[in-house]
Amino acid sequence: MSYIIVIRSYRPGDEISCKEIVKASVMSTLNATFIGIALKELTFQLMILFAAVMFIFFGLPFSVCLLVVPIVIVLVYIGTYIGFTTKAMEVNEEVSNIPRIFMSNAFSCFWVAEAFEPYLMTENPKNVHYTILTEQQFRDSNIDISSQVKKIVGTIALCKSHRLDKGAWIKRLYVHRQYMRKGIASCLINVAVQFAIDQGYSCANTVASEYTEGGRELCFKKGFELQQMYHKPILGSLVTVLMYELTYQIKPGEDDYVPAAYSKVMLNN
Repeated sequence: MSYIIVIRSYRPGDEISCKEIVKASVMSTLNATFIGIALKELTFQLMILFAAVMFIFFGLPFSVCLLVVPIVIVLVYIGTYIGFTTKAMEVNEEVSNIPRIFMSNAFSCFWVAEAFEPYLMTENPKNVHYTILTEQQFRDSNIDISSQVKKIVGTIALCKSHRLDKGAWIKRLYVHRQYMRKGIASCLINVAVQFAIDQGYSCANTVASEYTEGGRELCFKKGFELQQMYHKPILGSLVTVLMYELTYQIKPGEDDYVPAAYSKVMLNN
């Protein structure tokens, strides 16, 4: 039995599956972000401040003041959850408008990674080897998929940047948790970067948070470089996340030079 994953352009009808996987991916870093924020110095300062106020100004026993610790932790989690939920709603709105935002011109595109599996899938996808193909390779292969079902397991998008001259943004790089570490994200990045090269962009930028180390490392391996770092508010200035903006330079300066490493991007690199 052959298990394959096809990287193809978005089609009408993909919306529901894309919404599910994108929302799951946004919320997947919630716990890691919460723990990271809870362990930051600012959180401990808030605990001490609230405990001091309760002890000094209200005269509460020290044992009661210690209750501020779980209260602050709960508030941090609520704030983080609200921030992530808001982000998920924004992304959901964007996915609802994929045809208009990403598929309405020649300089942007949205791709999905679609897995073909048996109707009765008895094995865990984590234990299965998948062959990853482009849409053209899939057409040329003549693989029989009559006894298989399709499932979208990854997404990526590219659009023109309104801030960077002749630059593009790579967005919505997500892979279903059960299908990670199979080269899908690497192949999605390859397709997006090749598209940027073909469309004459000078660079392709993307962003990753401090809690998506795996994604950052993959981009670095693909030739991306750190452009800048900044703090993104999750709930005002109280809860923030360190963000990394990464860039893949296609045309240094005004040159038409294309790095050899990506002049012909091979899908299975």
